Parts: sequence; C-alpha cells; structure tokens
Amino acid sequence: MQLFVAILMFVVFGGLVFFIFYFRLQTIQESRKIVDYFQKVAEKFGLQAQLERKSGNVALPRLEGVWQNRHIIIERTIQEKYNYLVISIELNNLQKIHFQITPKNHLRAKEKADESQLISTQITWIDKDYFVSGSPSDKVKAICEDFFTPFANKYAQIWFLFSTLVIFQNRITLVLLSSLKKLRYDLIIEQMLLDLHHFANQLENEHTTKQT
Repeated sequence: MQLFVAILMFVVFGGLVFFIFYFRLQTIQESRKIVDYFQKVAEKFGLQAQLERKSGNVALPRLEGVWQNRHIIIERTIQEKYNYLVISIELNNLQKIHFQITPKNHLRAKEKADESQLISTQITWIDKDYFVSGSPSDKVKAICEDFFTPFANKYAQIWFLFSTLVIFQNRITLVLLSSLKKLRYDLIIEQMLLDLHHFANQLENEHTTKQT
C-alpha cells in the first residue's frame, strides 16, 4: 500500500512538473513569435520598436511612431493577469466624439455597468451582447452601424479576440486579447491599423464636410 501511494505521488508530482514546464515553454515560444510579428510591423510602417520589454517569460513589445501623419502606438500589455494587444492611432477629434464599446461578458462579477451612461444603438445583436456609451448619442449610433458592424463582420473568424474600442480625446484605441492560438499577429495588426486609419480619415472628413 505504501509503495502504491509513493508511486501515485511520484506520478502526480511528475505530471505537475511536466505541465508547468510545458506551459512555460509555450509562453516562451509565443513570446518569440510575438516579437517577430512586432518587428515585421515596425519595419513595414517605419515605427520605433522596443522589443526587449518583458514580464517574466511574457514578451511585451511596444511600437511607436508617426505613419501618414498620425501618431501610432502598438503594444502588448498585461492587465489583471490577461495579455492584451493595443492599437492606438491619433485622431483630430474636432467633433468631440466620446465612444466606447465592450462585450458584456468582459465585465467581472463584482463590477456593474453604469446604466445611466449606456446607449441603446437599436442594433439587436449589439444591444444584446455589448455595453455602448459615449456622446453625442446620434454619433455613437452611427459609428456602431457604419464602422463597428462591418468591422466585426470583416474579422468574424477572430472576433473572439475583441475586447474594447474607444474614442477619447485625440485617440482611437482598439484593444484585443492576445491569445495563445496560432495567429499571424503581424497581419492582424497591419489590417486593423489600416482600418483604424481609414476610420480616422472618415471622422475628420465628416467634420470638414459639415463645416463647408
């Protein structure tokens, strides 16, 4: 009996060590890929790269610079034990738009949404699954219909990554989950950056058109 218990403990301990080593190896491999992806984006868009940033075995690269007259920040970060990918682009926010959309299932158990700040977009799937807030309300609804809906449809296959889209002051910021899944993050970053750049142009052109 004692021999059986000893063997069982050995197997359990050995399995635990294996899984710890396996997940650590996975993290290291993922971090190397992330750094490679960021390096490719930096070279393509002419951005300054800080690729050595880390938290333990987790790589947290950061890119910053100006592309087509817009200041850009792209970084991987850790918030409350979750890994995120942040893409932030400069906006000349003359319309003074404030906008935020976040999946309802991202709200932690102890948190509660401020109902007074929420806006009904009258788009069924958005009102069902997302918290939407901001001002002016008509502009918030228009952004949900004209940008967010086609954006979500375009990236439907990887939409599980989406965390938050925010327009605040002079920035448009998109936050994605940084997943262990085998994804080409350089292509994801590139395409989403181009979409956000086009979106910023649209918002600025709308203001110019109204003024004229």
